[in-house]
Amino acid sequence: MKMTLFLPLLLVVLSVSTDQTEALALQQSFSPDVHAALREMIASLTEQRLELRSLKKESAGNAAKFESQGAEIEKLKKQLEDYDTKLKGQETETNKLKQQLEVGQVAFSAALLVDGSTTFGPFNTFTTLVFKHVVTNIGNAYNEQTGIFTAPVKGAYHFEWYVGAHGGRHAAGAALMRNGERIFIAYEHQPSHYGTSANGATLLLESGDQVFVQQWHHSRIFDSQNHHTTFSGHLLFTM
Repeated sequence: MKMTLFLPLLLVVLSVSTDQTEALALQQSFSPDVHAALREMIASLTEQRLELRSLKKESAGNAAKFESQGAEIEKLKKQLEDYDTKLKGQETETNKLKQQLEVGQVAFSAALLVDGSTTFGPFNTFTTLVFKHVVTNIGNAYNEQTGIFTAPVKGAYHFEWYVGAHGGRHAAGAALMRNGERIFIAYEHQPSHYGTSANGATLLLESGDQVFVQQWHHSRIFDSQNHHTTFSGHLLFTM
C-alpha cells in the first residue's frame, strides 16, 4: 500500500522539477537579450535627452542672438532715421543759404522822370509814386511799372527817398509805406524858391513784403531831368 502511494507522488515531484528547470533555462536563455535591449533603450533615451538639451541650449542661444540682432537692427534703424532727419535739415539749411546767396545782393535806385520836368499834384488822396528812371535794380526787386519794391527774402533793408518842390501854396510831401503801414514822411513847405526834403528808414521785412512811396495828399512834387525826386533801397543782411 505504501509503495503504491509513493510512486505517483514521485512522478508528480519529478514533473514539477522538470517544469521549473525548463522555465529557469528559458529565463536564463532570454535574460541576456532583454538586458541588452534595455541597456540599448536606456542608452538611446540618454542620447536623445542629451541631444534635446543641446537643441534647447542652441535654441535659447539663437533666440538670444536673434534678440540681440533685433535690438541692433532697431538701433541702426533709429540711427538711420536720425541721420535722415539731420540730412533733411542740412538740405533745408543749404537751400536756404543758396537762396540767400542768390538774392543776397539787392539794391535799387530810381527817379520819377526819365526826362523832361513835371510837377505832380496836388491830389485829393494819397497817391503811389512810380519812379520810372531806374539806374540800379540789382536783384530785380523793384518794379518800375508799379513803383513797388518786393522783398525777395527776409532781412533788414534800408530805404531813402528825396522829394523836390518849388515854393508856393502847397507843401511837398511823401511817405514811405510798408504794405499798408505808413512808416516815415519826408515833408517840406516853403513860400518861394526851390526846396527839397528827404528821409530814410531801416525795415525788417519778410519775404514778399512790399515797400513804396506815396505822395502826401494836397501836396505838389517836382522832378526834372536832373532827378530831384528819388527812391532808393538795398538789403543790409538776411535774417
